[in-house]
Amino acid sequence: MSNPRKRFNLSEWALNNQQMVSFLMMVVVVMGVLSYINLPRNEDPSFTIKKAVVSTVWPGASVKDTTQFVTDVVEKKLQEVPYLDYLKSYTREGESVVFVNLRDDTPPKMVPEIWYQVRKKMKDLSPSLPSGASKPAVDDEFDDTYGTIYGVTGKGFTERELRDVVDRIRDRLLGVPDVSKIKVLGAQDEQINIAFSPEKLAGLGLSFKQVTTMLQQQNAIVPAGVIRTGSERIDLQVSGAFKSEKSLQNIVLHIDGHFVPLTQIATIHRVLKTPPEPEFRVNGQPAIGLAISMSKTGNMLDFGQRLDQEMDKAKWLLPHGMHVFTVANQSKVVKGAVNGFVKVLVEAIVIVLAVSFISLGMRAGLVVAFSIPIVLAMTFVGMEIVGIGLQRISLGALIIALGLLVDDAMITVEAMVSRLEQGWKRKEAAVYAFKSTAFPMLTGTLVMISGFIPVGFAASSAGEYCYSMFVVVLISLLSSWIVAILFSPLLGVWLLPAALSSPKDKISSHSRIFSRLLSYSLSRPKSVILLACVLLGLAIVGMGQLKSVFFPSSDRPELLVDLTLPQNATQSATREKVIALEKWLKTQPNVAHFSSYVGSGAVRFYLPMDVLLSHENVAELVVVAKSTDVRDRLSADIKRYLNQHDSDIVSRVAPLELGPPVGWPVRYRIMGPDLDKVRSLATDLAVLIGKDPQARDINLTSGEPERRIAIDINQTQARAVGLSSEQVANTLANIFSGQVITSLRDHNRMVNVVVQGDKEAKENVSTISNLQIPMSNGQTVPLRQIATIQYGITDPIVWRWNREPYISVQLNVASGELPQTLSDELAPVVQSFTEKLPPGYQLKEAGAVADSSKGNQSVYDVLPVTILCMLTLLMIQLRRFSRMLLALFIAPFGLIGVVIAMLPTGTPMGFVALLGIIALFGMIIRNAIILISEVDRNIQDGVSIHEAITRGAMHRSRPILLTACAAILGMVPISREVFWQPMAYAIIGGLLIATLITLLVLPAALKLVMQWESARRGDYGL
Repeated sequence: MSNPRKRFNLSEWALNNQQMVSFLMMVVVVMGVLSYINLPRNEDPSFTIKKAVVSTVWPGASVKDTTQFVTDVVEKKLQEVPYLDYLKSYTREGESVVFVNLRDDTPPKMVPEIWYQVRKKMKDLSPSLPSGASKPAVDDEFDDTYGTIYGVTGKGFTERELRDVVDRIRDRLLGVPDVSKIKVLGAQDEQINIAFSPEKLAGLGLSFKQVTTMLQQQNAIVPAGVIRTGSERIDLQVSGAFKSEKSLQNIVLHIDGHFVPLTQIATIHRVLKTPPEPEFRVNGQPAIGLAISMSKTGNMLDFGQRLDQEMDKAKWLLPHGMHVFTVANQSKVVKGAVNGFVKVLVEAIVIVLAVSFISLGMRAGLVVAFSIPIVLAMTFVGMEIVGIGLQRISLGALIIALGLLVDDAMITVEAMVSRLEQGWKRKEAAVYAFKSTAFPMLTGTLVMISGFIPVGFAASSAGEYCYSMFVVVLISLLSSWIVAILFSPLLGVWLLPAALSSPKDKISSHSRIFSRLLSYSLSRPKSVILLACVLLGLAIVGMGQLKSVFFPSSDRPELLVDLTLPQNATQSATREKVIALEKWLKTQPNVAHFSSYVGSGAVRFYLPMDVLLSHENVAELVVVAKSTDVRDRLSADIKRYLNQHDSDIVSRVAPLELGPPVGWPVRYRIMGPDLDKVRSLATDLAVLIGKDPQARDINLTSGEPERRIAIDINQTQARAVGLSSEQVANTLANIFSGQVITSLRDHNRMVNVVVQGDKEAKENVSTISNLQIPMSNGQTVPLRQIATIQYGITDPIVWRWNREPYISVQLNVASGELPQTLSDELAPVVQSFTEKLPPGYQLKEAGAVADSSKGNQSVYDVLPVTILCMLTLLMIQLRRFSRMLLALFIAPFGLIGVVIAMLPTGTPMGFVALLGIIALFGMIIRNAIILISEVDRNIQDGVSIHEAITRGAMHRSRPILLTACAAILGMVPISREVFWQPMAYAIIGGLLIATLITLLVLPAALKLVMQWESARRGDYGL
């Protein structure tokens, strides 16, 4: 009779082809080293910011008209956009801005196509907008991160001189490889003001139009023709173009037969453009900045080095008195972060190796030690193939995986050692290790990978941010299994001794203790299971006591200080507030340096950052503390200063965030059809919330009125004197805002020439009532004769959410408190308030709590897939419903350890901790598979149930304890990292308790199930 077909054994094949396998090992290591060198370095993983802005201007239109005829029309069209989550917009006089926000589950690859569709829709919509309205402009470049920022200051230099130098530096930096964009910050365009006195013009019988026509005609560029002779062409050129202010000062006007110098009726000055561009300041000095973004294919460390080298060369070209400051240096931050994580990775490797050497001995420990670099090399190669670089998430995933990837090598080595102790030969022991552990290990590895499925497939910004964790764990764990069955047996044959004595005497004390505990568990299985269930119930109760936070704050030293003045505040008023704060910051010992943005928020120098809008009433300071240790103390000092000196404005001090940006941590959005009613409700809610002692800095997103002067034209009287509303509006605009009439060619720049009223006229409200309007016959008529002047207030801005007016009530939390805690405290008040809202009005919670719920829900949505994958793998490996359910039954008991680790330490439960708990379940199930498979093999060998469980638990206790210790201790270094601490604590505590549960409670449950199966087998065949 022929022998049954022998199954292929990969370990045996490796031993029979040692030179080929050795060559493969060397190739893998070399490729891994090269991949590690080539991997991009970044601080954070990239994620898609699914937001675009559609801007439209309609000069002269009121807020009401702009809302009805521009904003609403644009919003209706944008509601056709696929994957739309919500539309948010604000409308000012003559300005409409609509924010298009896509759903979190929008596939990142679809986003560019969606923005293309938005542009097409806006192009099609443009003809239907009112006459005078611009074409809607679409801006979708929100994910550009300007990680390197330089500030150039020059005391005593003009704005123009500083700008020219900065432009030359910019031209040099654009030649640096991997530069994507360079944004100039704080550059102020110049203009030449020709300021007239309206009274003087009226006295001379002149109008703005007459003067501007003369100036435009002189400065016009009109071809003068070409003379063509028989042999050549000769161009004709007429002089008169303005070249500087002096050209304008030399102009002489011809008026009614008289020659009048322009300087006699107007003052001419070169000034900065009005309204001003956002300003940039460095350490309290006006500056012009260069914000530089790197292309997606670049390596941040190499990129930063090349930039610094080029900037060092450029500094030699600076005039004496100009200085360059490095405001932000992402390459330095990335270098520190990568080096810190590599240090943590090395610590974790040392800890895991120590566990291996202590538990397995020197030679067996060396097998595991040599396996680690091979697995890491394969992981680096896989990361390069899929395009994942070294950043916060991937490096953390490597450290998490490190405690897991040695599991397979340890199990293989332990299986070989156990057979060598029985007198087997090394090759036979290696072949046996494959037969007995390869497929249970594969199932367990796939189960652990399944635990990370929610990380990889959570359809949210938080899931996309953490996506590389799943990929790195997937690659590393699969690599560890390949190494365990292909390379580790060969290393074991090379390194393990030919014979090993039984270690019974050495471990008798430990095995005796475990044997007693196991005997107790098996003798009282129901009591042990009941006790475990009680502890699990207490743990579930304890989970409700854990604090909650979406993502922790960054561990970087920067603080963002936001200042928001009333809506009608000018940029000069905002600047005064900033300068006062800057003077105070210079006296603070904990401040390293700071930069200020006046009229806008800070440029996105850090990807997970909530960028403020550009408005004259907004400013943001980036204050860098001397260290992270003093950051919170400095934050408290700044808050104290603002409360004492700037309590009349809205301010916020916050560290940088981790994960998708949130902004104000607690927000409540009130919507309804009538804006006045919405404002009243928002004010009432703010008063109620203000009674909570933990609420801080309560404010509304809009609501401050703005003064308005309405000129009500009597159209009959206006027509009688030959005037129209347009002429009156133009005259007023010329005086108060100015009119660009032409441009002056000044070297390489075009400088606008603006005609406006003089300082006394344009800053005095009484100018309106005394204004003389020129008529076509050269005479003037008082504005009061044809119009009524009314003084009142109006809403300067209208915010809308999905085409409904809304106002948000937003607030900070007291120091040491978490947003979720405050939200829970306010919940009864908010719920009661919501129930009393009039029909048609809504209240929704936003901020960190809402984003956390959305992110967590995206994880829960994938859990059915995770469970299905685990069940399928368990059924394939264990082949019985009872065994499958037992393996699942043991997983929740890890919550006992999670609560024990997180509750006393005050570690909050957040998105990262949730991912850690789900991954923890996979680790627990993996250990359960190992033990259940061993027990079933013993049953197949014909031993009794009690003996099969005892022998299996005793035999598998060592590999389970070894792998658990490696995973637990490997987490210790990463537990010091702010981002990873919640996950590390969850896995450390959960796996510690779950290991004991697996070794003591699972055998008890197995005994009950197997006894029940034995009694019922005849009826059910289980």
